[in-house]
Amino acid sequence: MIHSFSCKNFYSFCEDSVVDFSVNDKTPVNDGYFKAPSGTRLSKVEAVIGPNASGKTNLLKILPFLKWLIIDSLKNPSNILPVRPFAFNNNVHQPMELSVDFEIDGDIFSYTFSLQSTRILSEELKIRNKTKQKVTLKRVFFRIWDEKNQKYDFDGKNFDLPKGFENLLPPTGSIIALAKGLNHKQSQIIASYWEKVETNVIEAGWIGDHLLPNASANLIETLNFYSDNKILKEEAEKLLKRFDLGLEGFDIKKDQQPQSLHLNIRAVHLFGDQKQYLPIQYESSGTKQLFILLKTILQVLSSGGIAVLDEFDVNLHPDMVLSLFDLFIQPETNPHQAQLLFSTHSHIVLSRLDKYQIVLIEKNSNGISECWRLDEMSGVRADDNYYTKYLAGAYGAVPKIN
Repeated sequence: MIHSFSCKNFYSFCEDSVVDFSVNDKTPVNDGYFKAPSGTRLSKVEAVIGPNASGKTNLLKILPFLKWLIIDSLKNPSNILPVRPFAFNNNVHQPMELSVDFEIDGDIFSYTFSLQSTRILSEELKIRNKTKQKVTLKRVFFRIWDEKNQKYDFDGKNFDLPKGFENLLPPTGSIIALAKGLNHKQSQIIASYWEKVETNVIEAGWIGDHLLPNASANLIETLNFYSDNKILKEEAEKLLKRFDLGLEGFDIKKDQQPQSLHLNIRAVHLFGDQKQYLPIQYESSGTKQLFILLKTILQVLSSGGIAVLDEFDVNLHPDMVLSLFDLFIQPETNPHQAQLLFSTHSHIVLSRLDKYQIVLIEKNSNGISECWRLDEMSGVRADDNYYTKYLAGAYGAVPKIN
């Protein structure tokens, strides 16, 4: 469960910027919130709203990058971290800073990094345990780069790491990634949690962007996933039929050719009692986009992780966006308290959210992205119509068109 995450000097964000899922007892009692094993109340959803080029995608990059850094950063032959600092002033020479608070089995972990493109400058993991008597906070491990002596100062005595571990620390790989590969049990538990982060965001942005190379390969990858995961494919097809797209499902056949794997993909339509088949390319962009989104959504709903989805509404009717959003809200479809972080221009979703679930974002006059949760603004009432007030410009984070 994600409690919060933050960044500084990260892409279009220059100063400290925080996204917080945790809420206090003043928040409404409804299915949009849940109490974690630690006792903390958390939101199931956070919506990121703002004009084009405000920094929404950059904000959503944080959790996917942390997933890569924590789990897979040893698989990095370039030894260059795939992130960028704020580019337009002296910050380009300053470290990037990232942090995340997350919960596993009632324990709250605080993981922080300071980075430059070729090195992790510092890395620290703390754990907060909450018992009936007290709350304890202890450092699990810590490292910091000693530029003068060209080595890391390292403290891992509370993590039961193998002897000589400090001599193996990679410059662009995390401690968890290294320890996980050495079959360290607690690192494997943390890595397993981060495996549940599912996203459609990569370093270059939203994977559906047609200007990105191999953008169309995402659909093929999705359908290949469904061909290997029959249960989730059936769940996706049920939802497709519920959304009344005229579909019965997808017929996916694999053909293993000598040099490659070929997928034969057809959409199944029912006309009377007759099944008719159409090649996938004749389906609408909305149908294909929905099938791709459902892959991520259903994986997370079945595991209790978090879905980080950019451009949530692309090619979809606003009512369909609300239906997908409701999959996370309703206990029947979200029994594992999965979370959703998403950006959207389908502002009708504001009518379903509380002020604690809305993150607004815009760029200031210096081109720096700034974000804030709506409840941080003074004068915002719990019974406000956030949809109409946002459209009227009452909260900011709307396009300024000259």
